[in-house]
Amino acid sequence: MAEDAETGKVQPHDTRVVVWDVPATIECGETFRLRVGVKCSSACRPDGWTVEVRDHDGTQRASATTGREPWPDTAGLHYVQVELSAPDTEGLYTWEATAPANALDIPHAEGVARFGVRAVPTPECLLTVVAVDADRQTPVEGAKVVVHPYKTLTDEQGVAQVRVPGGAYTLFVSGKQYFPFRRDCDLKADVTIRADLEVDRELSDADIWI
Repeated sequence: MAEDAETGKVQPHDTRVVVWDVPATIECGETFRLRVGVKCSSACRPDGWTVEVRDHDGTQRASATTGREPWPDTAGLHYVQVELSAPDTEGLYTWEATAPANALDIPHAEGVARFGVRAVPTPECLLTVVAVDADRQTPVEGAKVVVHPYKTLTDEQGVAQVRVPGGAYTLFVSGKQYFPFRRDCDLKADVTIRADLEVDRELSDADIWI
């Protein structure tokens, strides 16, 4: 531990908090899970960090203790999976995860990480998207499908499914080496949309001078 040269007091270690695996959307009032990780600047390995999650009103929603084993392929990022409940009202909320330092033997600065929680209404329609290479007529796997705020990827068959409330949306489908596909749609029932993706080729000298 480092000491301040003037005061002789021990300087607290910096603490970093990270949050991941937050769902892009959660139905209002539904349970969801995310991971919270804590890392010390001096690579401390405590018996367990206590992490707390507070919502937009400052209300504590969860408290948990990290495990002794760090996240794979990291140096000292200790983590825990936390279960939470989404707000009952639709909207985008800012929550925060903290690692209080008052319970640790070694002084640490409190770490804080803020993250978004988007609560959405109960879905009414099933949108199925079929992404196809326009030239080869083959499925496009891993294409990104967005009907804001909903996001997903196509599977090996080029298919992606998204459940959304009824309403007007703009559908975007994009993939590596393809021009983005866009279509406006007013969803009132289950529907399937085929997205023919055109390859984004670089122009040759011949193309430019034709």
